[in-house]
Amino acid sequence: MPIQRPGVLVLGQAGARVHLAAAAVRAGGEIVAEADWSDATLPGATGAQLVIAALDDLAADTLHDAVDRLGHVPETEFGLIVTLTESQIDAVAAPLLARRITLLCDPEPADLAAAVAQALVAPAGPAARALPATVADQRSEYGLPAEPVQVAAADVRKAIRARRLRSRPFPDVLFEDPAWDMLLDLYAAHLERGQVSVSSLCIASAVPPSTALRWISKMTEDGLFVREPDPFDRRRAFMALSETALDRMNRYFATLAQNGLTIA
Repeated sequence: MPIQRPGVLVLGQAGARVHLAAAAVRAGGEIVAEADWSDATLPGATGAQLVIAALDDLAADTLHDAVDRLGHVPETEFGLIVTLTESQIDAVAAPLLARRITLLCDPEPADLAAAVAQALVAPAGPAARALPATVADQRSEYGLPAEPVQVAAADVRKAIRARRLRSRPFPDVLFEDPAWDMLLDLYAAHLERGQVSVSSLCIASAVPPSTALRWISKMTEDGLFVREPDPFDRRRAFMALSETALDRMNRYFATLAQNGLTIA
């Protein structure tokens, strides 16, 4: 009896579908259907364990329509991988963050095949969302001061600059800490009363965009980051610290001040 391979539905323009289908087959999947974004109605995912959608090179109107349609895909039915370009991050990422969606920015063939392979073996539905450990409740809050202290945004920016300077004598990979780098950037923006786009936050993370997007999605899902709609463009959103994260950052800096330490 032949081994049944997981079904994959491929969405995108014709040229992009070729690469997506090749990655899916290489990872052990079987293409059960393909569709272009111009189709009036996308084919159902019956028989598909995974949907791979390419947003690369879509015109603005088509891109926004595609993102809107992806945002309404039921998360409990199948996994979803979306490929995009770096210039599309703000238009694509904010509406799709904190969902069971893997966002790959300009992926190499090997990266795409690896993501597909991982998605094909991951469980679908609520069980999948229960697998990752949440960021919250990992450490006791014992010892954190209850009262915040006054922190200057300039001091936080200096700390961020100092962290970036470490990569001059050493390889960047030695100091990858995207979660903390993004927390610092959003905290500085809060103090400055500024706004941070998803693409800017990816840059602040100092890791490749696809890695940054995974972290942003996880930290949004875990309640540390929140999306703030752009009042001038409903299709865009800015990222900010949640009230919980802001409170913890305030108390962290209070702890530093209490112990005579500088921002690290």
